[in-house]
Amino acid sequence: MLLLKFIKKHFTNSFNLIKSIAAGLFILISTVALSIFIMLNFQFIKKPLYKNINLATTDKIHWVDKTKIPSINRSVLDRIEYNHSHFISELNTVITEDAKIKNSITIENALIRDGKKIAYLTFDDGPSTTVTPKILSTLKKYNINATFFLIGQNINQNPQSKELVNNIYNDGNSIGNHTYTHNLKKLYPNNRIDVDYFMGEVDKTNYTLREVLGNNFRTRLLRLPGGYMSRSYYHDPNLTELNKRLKEENLFSVDWNAYDFDAEGKKKNSKELLQMVKTSVGNNPKVIILMHDTYGKEETANALPDIIEYLRSKNYEFKTLQ
Repeated sequence: MLLLKFIKKHFTNSFNLIKSIAAGLFILISTVALSIFIMLNFQFIKKPLYKNINLATTDKIHWVDKTKIPSINRSVLDRIEYNHSHFISELNTVITEDAKIKNSITIENALIRDGKKIAYLTFDDGPSTTVTPKILSTLKKYNINATFFLIGQNINQNPQSKELVNNIYNDGNSIGNHTYTHNLKKLYPNNRIDVDYFMGEVDKTNYTLREVLGNNFRTRLLRLPGGYMSRSYYHDPNLTELNKRLKEENLFSVDWNAYDFDAEGKKKNSKELLQMVKTSVGNNPKVIILMHDTYGKEETANALPDIIEYLRSKNYEFKTLQ
């Protein structure tokens, strides 16, 4: 009888010990399995997508074969494929903005003399389906960016024009506002700026840009048709009010100090445009160069490669404005 009691007591203790060990092992295995599950899904979501994105054509993604993915990840892949357009748009915005920060200068600091030679290529009056694509192609070829001051009316002209705005932005270029119509008679009646009407056009173009590029898009850059300098030249009495409104809206007027004169005087060929750039740039270390990419400015597109090569030969860097 004593022997049976001894065996029963020790067997019960051993059984409880085994149960405790088994419970501990179960918790450990479950924790490891959950960690592996999280790691597999995190690696799948983050690593392949970033690796396979083609920044030049962000709509093209090289997806892996779903049949080769463990079943644990297939639902994740399905969700990503379904929403990939939004995902790529958001990712591209982050990458584009990061690239722009590295290749841009704030307008407040653009012309500060610091021993560097910097050229800011700027294009007005676009987009156009005939000239803007050629400008973008040349910029890509030389791996540089520019600042485009767009007219809202031209953006809304057709779907191709809207797509060009996306191309301009996604290529890493900066975008500024150049009013909605560029109609001088409406913007400057009696040679005086109608501030309320002018700001209405600015707002309308900003709205158009956000329709195309997303609600988060903002630009501080504004170029007055004819330039702010023209309003100063004519002693426009409404400039004080305009300045106040621009400050309230955190907008900065951007003029230029070099020009290819592609919208002045007789029509010029590419060689003449290049010569005008050489003359107007002179020995200035910091130059904001005005050019146009609207309809009829094919010679500007033709001249751009020579303009870039000339500026490079003079040791200019290329930056965008922000």
